[in-house]
Amino acid sequence: MAISISLLDKFSMPDLSRVNPHKLGAGVLGGVLLLGLVRILVFGDPHAGQVEYVLAIPPVGQTASLAEHLRAENGHDETAPPIIQIAGHEPRLPGVDDPGVGHNAHGANQHATITLASSSHGPAPDAALVEPGPGGVLPIIAADGRRPADVYARPSKPLGTTPSIALIVGGLGLKKSTTLAAINDLPPQVTLSFVPYTRDLQDWINQARAAGHEVMLELPMEPFDYPQNDPGPQTLLATVSAAENTRRLEWLLSRAWGYFAVTNYMGSKFTASESALAPVLRQLRQRGVDFIYDGEARRSSLSNVANTEHLRWTTADRIIDAEPSSTAIDEQLLHLEAIAIQNGTALGAGFSWPITMDRLKSWTETVNMKGYELVPASAVLNARNGNVQVERPAEKTSHMVASSSH
Repeated sequence: MAISISLLDKFSMPDLSRVNPHKLGAGVLGGVLLLGLVRILVFGDPHAGQVEYVLAIPPVGQTASLAEHLRAENGHDETAPPIIQIAGHEPRLPGVDDPGVGHNAHGANQHATITLASSSHGPAPDAALVEPGPGGVLPIIAADGRRPADVYARPSKPLGTTPSIALIVGGLGLKKSTTLAAINDLPPQVTLSFVPYTRDLQDWINQARAAGHEVMLELPMEPFDYPQNDPGPQTLLATVSAAENTRRLEWLLSRAWGYFAVTNYMGSKFTASESALAPVLRQLRQRGVDFIYDGEARRSSLSNVANTEHLRWTTADRIIDAEPSSTAIDEQLLHLEAIAIQNGTALGAGFSWPITMDRLKSWTETVNMKGYELVPASAVLNARNGNVQVERPAEKTSHMVASSSH
């Protein structure tokens, strides 16, 4: 028994009450750093060769311009490549305590940092096109008049005499497999629309833009059967104040950057209310963001309000997968072809169902052989708003779509 007791004493745990916590913490930190150093020596630095170009966003309430902060951080080096990751400014989900953009948990001013994401059609965000927002950065019109809608749209040549068809695939970001399929398997002319509640939303948008797609952000709007059918915690509602809808809109818009336009998710009741719509559409116009309505409900006040607010917008001619079957989708695509022949342009919207992706992939592989041109949604919106002239033969001029009044 004496031997057993002495062995237990010898191998028993030390008395942690006598351990200096500062020395213990330093030891743990040193161990972590040592492990990291060993990893780099063995596997190499995963960030080697990547030069980060950080843009400092001034705290809320400061008047210093973004350009001044950019120069302060990076000098006058115009050759520095864009940054591909957001840093220190993680958007917060609804219901989570938010100390506020530009302030730390104790209320002291601090700088948030964002980074510039490369794409095949320009970096995002452009420093002149953003300001601090509640979930990240908000789009704004630059001092020189450039709008996010123009800067972030996929570049396309003016529409010619060939009937032009645009397609939007929505509901992206929530399911990895379908989002990757949309980005990688569909032609870059297809416009992709993302759910604002998506985890890693900015990463998905960066991937889509890098593949050549222009992107849109979906705004959840109140349907007639709300709240039984609930689009989410930041839904724009016909029954709340304009100030509350503005707060929700700013949260949604600041979830990511790089989108040229927004579109509705549901919204049959909200789009029927002129009083609810007006301040939201006014905000979009003032921020230089275009709007595309999916045409879910024809009983809409969008036309009157959008024209009053001078917002650039249009409506999809067909929801191609309202009935998600091969036969129904193929039939809707034929309708789009007929509309394009009659009016010069056609715009279809669909959800990222596997069957929708499959039928679109097959259809887009033959669209040029059929005598149509696949174009981004922004090209159709531009043509319908009259700022891009659509060249048509004289005998077809009467069919040219010059506005989005439909």
